[in-house]
Amino acid sequence: MVKAENTGISDSASKTRKGFNKGYDFSLNDKIWTLSKDIKINLEPVLMLLDDETCEGFIQALAFYAENFSAVSASIACRQCLSMMRATGAQQIDSDTLINYRASLTKKNEWHLGTIRTFLKKWHELGYPGINDDVITLLKGWRIKGCIKGDAVKRMDPIEGPLSDAELQSFNEGVVMAYEQDLITLSDLAICLITSSTGRRPIQISHMRVADLICGSNTKGEPYYILNVPRGKQGDGFRNSFKAFAMTEELWVVVNTHVQSVIKKAEESLGFALTEKEKLQLPMFPNEDALQELSFIDEYRELVKTDKLHIVSRGITKVIQEAVSAADIFSERTGEPLAINARRFRYTTGTRAAREGFGELVIAELLDHSDTQNAGVYIKNIPEHVKRLDEAVGFQLAPYAQAFAGVLVDSEKDAKRGEDATSRVRTEEGCGIGTCGEHGFCGANVPIPCYTCMHFQPWLDGPHEEVYKHLLGERERLIEITGDLQVAATLDRSITAVADVIQRCESRRVELMQEQGALQ
Repeated sequence: MVKAENTGISDSASKTRKGFNKGYDFSLNDKIWTLSKDIKINLEPVLMLLDDETCEGFIQALAFYAENFSAVSASIACRQCLSMMRATGAQQIDSDTLINYRASLTKKNEWHLGTIRTFLKKWHELGYPGINDDVITLLKGWRIKGCIKGDAVKRMDPIEGPLSDAELQSFNEGVVMAYEQDLITLSDLAICLITSSTGRRPIQISHMRVADLICGSNTKGEPYYILNVPRGKQGDGFRNSFKAFAMTEELWVVVNTHVQSVIKKAEESLGFALTEKEKLQLPMFPNEDALQELSFIDEYRELVKTDKLHIVSRGITKVIQEAVSAADIFSERTGEPLAINARRFRYTTGTRAAREGFGELVIAELLDHSDTQNAGVYIKNIPEHVKRLDEAVGFQLAPYAQAFAGVLVDSEKDAKRGEDATSRVRTEEGCGIGTCGEHGFCGANVPIPCYTCMHFQPWLDGPHEEVYKHLLGERERLIEITGDLQVAATLDRSITAVADVIQRCESRRVELMQEQGALQ
């Protein structure tokens, strides 16, 4: 039964409504409600399933959600009701419909009914038609299990759970190298590093503006760098509340360079100069198409009151995933390309904090939660994924870790800058192991960091086995001194990188022997 022409909504009730997010108005007679840059609700599928009376009440109740709660809340309520109507084939919402729907759910997804219960109770409370007293009585008598929280964290799921330390390091180093190789843009790099460092949700990152990047100095004259991140799930609306995040100088340099680029591109696109105040209101990650459509300053000033100039939230996730693909980042746990999304970085932040001994209050603060109910999962079952790494395990992990980023050369003369003696990389004992192909100053404590650097060219005859044994010994020494595997694990990526070089050297020697045999 199609409701597009007749929704049962009276003329007085069908006037334009104002969505919870500024700048998004909708009409009750519209088939599609646009409630934010990220959320559009298609009403037609559910309206086709409901009878006239239930249809009117549903639209009125959902409109209340759209006006008074977040766009996400309205979208979820609509989606869950649609799932129930499809599962039961009912045209109205009565006790039989609810009982049949509950019977179709498993213990794992019974929580869907909890979302519906909240919506139906509000619907009935508002006095709109379609929900009778028997439905509310039934719902009040049910005990509905909530969704399972933290399962991926507890299991250290290699696809959906927190990243291992090696995976996190691989991501951070990989996206930086991808930028240096022009495989990703400066904007992509900023998104990746902000997500990795803060563990914030995509919607929070997409809502940031130039004004949120802050640099100052304390009473001692020491600089500090702050990212003022908009809160995302507290129901405060678009950019109405914030949580400050302290950032490193290195991250600030990347983000600030990106911000200056955004300002320059925006002024070029708009065709006029912006005042300092107007520059601060620019999205940190703008919707390029929306910016290009602007032609008047008054139009810009109106739109900056809304989220319409900001990148959509799913764009943040897309950037992260495409960066992993461009950088060819692998997981040492699966041997496959790293499965990534912003949620895994949140899990990683909470897991690392729990491992360091922080309590629920601190973890909730780190993850920007309003309470501690979801932080407990990190405390109650702290996963230990840092194992002792011996000589054999290091070689087993090497092909999967993809830690070595340079190029193996047969000898020093085959290396880029091989004729330059200052480019030679030596061990602490003074033995040459490779060549640095990069011109310019490097502050790394060579030679260990070199093995994970894209500019390093290890020599085929270099003493890499000695470096490998030294690193394993250093790892054990750190464990003895600190008693903490986590501290020692900071060397693991370098260890697997050296192991990778050793294996490549062995393969290359075999190739050379075969070539010599063919010539003879």
